[in-house]
Amino acid sequence: MNVPLSFPGTVARLVVRDNGDGFDPERISGPTRKGRLGLYGMRERAALLGGTISVHSAPGKGTEVRVELPFSHNGELREGRP
Repeated sequence: MNVPLSFPGTVARLVVRDNGDGFDPERISGPTRKGRLGLYGMRERAALLGGTISVHSAPGKGTEVRVELPFSHNGELREGRP
């Protein structure tokens, strides 16, 4: 697994990649009554910080999750929208 963290400009970027089984991101729905908050919850938390999460995957091709969060020039994460 490869997990690089970088700080281009005023964004903290974390990328998590694996070469596992992968999945079809289009088949992942929102939360259900049984829980299943995983990606939905991660996106919600990133949005609360003014950031984004993108997921790229395909069956048999592994998965990449990219998180980008804005931060101020003093290195602190900015709250809310950018």
